[in-house]
Amino acid sequence: MKTNNLLRPKFSFILALAFAFILAFQFGASKVLAADSSVASADTARIINVTGDGEVTATPDIAYLYLGVTVDKSTTIDAQNTASTEMNNVIAAIKKEGIQNEDIKTDDYSIRPKYNYDKNTGASTLAGYTVSNTLKVTVKDISKAGQVIDTAVKNGANISNGISFGVSNYEKYYNTALQNALSNAQSKAQSISSFLGAKLTTPVKITENSSGVPNDYPVPLYDKASLNNSSASTAINSGTYKIRANVNLVYQY
Repeated sequence: MKTNNLLRPKFSFILALAFAFILAFQFGASKVLAADSSVASADTARIINVTGDGEVTATPDIAYLYLGVTVDKSTTIDAQNTASTEMNNVIAAIKKEGIQNEDIKTDDYSIRPKYNYDKNTGASTLAGYTVSNTLKVTVKDISKAGQVIDTAVKNGANISNGISFGVSNYEKYYNTALQNALSNAQSKAQSISSFLGAKLTTPVKITENSSGVPNDYPVPLYDKASLNNSSASTAINSGTYKIRANVNLVYQY
């Protein structure tokens, strides 16, 4: 009898431990099942994924001119000094046309060796150096763009990397284009949901794909030879400026 009494506490402890283990296992299993159910729900969610494009057309009121000087000399020092003198003349002249100092920026500066090639021997010999200095000039009165170009050419400019146009209130136009893109995407989603017989709700995700930064791609005006030989005044036609936006919308149904 004493032996049985000694075994009872140990047996009770083992039963309690087993019961606790069973409870812990069931609780853990229920959590795993709940997690699996959540993952399965996310994986099987039905979505409508659409893109939208928006565009606004504006009249440019700013011109960006890319022009400068290029000089060939036997030494780098001579080439740099001559290019510097000619560029200073160009800058001084266009400032007289009303261009402010903050609207004149160096766009490119390079020093390159120049070689003469002998067809008979195939040898190349150093003939000198070419220094090129190009400015980006912002003309805020677009009607004066042609006049500024002519003045620069008359005072030493002999290279042009083109002209581009922009608008002073770009953000305002872009926001309108962005709204148009959202409307375009929403219209597509409504058409799809209507066809499927689904109810369209608020988008669960909206992505702006466009950067909202103006594209500044210069359009060639003319080459170096025509700059050197040009005597007629330069006519500038800005045309229209298009601002575009693109978005992506995701709906669940």
